[in-house]
Amino acid sequence: MRKFIGFAAAGLLIVGTAVGVRAETPHEEHPGHTPGGGPAAQSNDGPNFTFGASTSYTYDINDPDTSTGENQKLYSSFEQDESFNIDMVQIGISGTRGPVTYGAKLDFGDMAKLVKNSTLDDSFAMQEMYLAVDAGPLMVTAGRMPTPIGYEVLEPWANPNISRSRAYSFQPINHDGVALSAESGNFNTMVGVVNGFAVTDPTVNNPDDEYAIVGAVGAAVGDLDLRLAGIWSEETDDKDLYEINGVLAGNYNNCRYGVEGTYFNGNNDLNALDLSMWDVTLYGGATWGPWSADLRGSFTEEIDATNGNTVAGGAHDNSIWSFTATGGYEITDGVVVRAEYRLDAATENIFADDDTIGGSPDNLDNVLSVQLLWTPATGDE
Repeated sequence: MRKFIGFAAAGLLIVGTAVGVRAETPHEEHPGHTPGGGPAAQSNDGPNFTFGASTSYTYDINDPDTSTGENQKLYSSFEQDESFNIDMVQIGISGTRGPVTYGAKLDFGDMAKLVKNSTLDDSFAMQEMYLAVDAGPLMVTAGRMPTPIGYEVLEPWANPNISRSRAYSFQPINHDGVALSAESGNFNTMVGVVNGFAVTDPTVNNPDDEYAIVGAVGAAVGDLDLRLAGIWSEETDDKDLYEINGVLAGNYNNCRYGVEGTYFNGNNDLNALDLSMWDVTLYGGATWGPWSADLRGSFTEEIDATNGNTVAGGAHDNSIWSFTATGGYEITDGVVVRAEYRLDAATENIFADDDTIGGSPDNLDNVLSVQLLWTPATGDE
């Protein structure tokens, strides 16, 4: 199988060299984006620099002495509780030279570790670095590119809420590889061959000469975007991962809405314990002048997961309901302060809780967060 994918990758590179590429629309332009890119680049522009920053404070009402992975998924920075955090500082560069488009993003701060590409310092990451050439009917992008999977993105300023949905923890952020994409009217599509399910440390990225196939199809009707994306990865000879994600998102006047469905499956032939997850998340929000309000509700089912009270080799079925309410105020152009309340309830005791008798975990957690953003989408970028 890996030989077939290797030949496919070589074919994509050859075709891309012959016909050219167009860069995919940046993932963070808006939640619920569709793949396919903008108009062909036919003139020199740039380099253009962007800057974004986010700092936050998180308080976990469970008051855990040591934050666990399950508690951390509820935090704005995915870091520790009861602390001030530098979520992310991002510097970006992009531009065009004739039919060639280029782009790169450097991330600093707590969330840089989610990219998982540095063996030296997890507070720094190269999130994107791609080159693309546009020849009209087809586009090819090579390098480190954003994933087409998911409604939410890594950049805090590009998400309606401070925290992320549970499905986000099961989704890739970016990919190293090559992709072809095309656009016709309101429809677009892309397919790529990449190193694996996600970008990881160089020492473990594609360790067994295996590859992944990622693809997406999308359609835009007015202000409504529909996208279906998926990835299949043979991580090693005995481990497969695949994920299917669908997003329907749109805007109506000053309101925004979205619904996302995700199914993830991790199959390990060496262990009877497999991890699978399915999730449905609803988003809704509105903006009135400098004020904004956003709600998110989700249901997640984790089957045979290794968290909580799982006994090694035993079956495990965990259901989690989540509710999040976020309010924001734009202090001045591009500077936003937000506050959020989040409640997660599970059928298993997966959340650390020091207030529980004996220090045992709890099935309920409440988290409060405050965040200050300096977004790159301003006139002084």
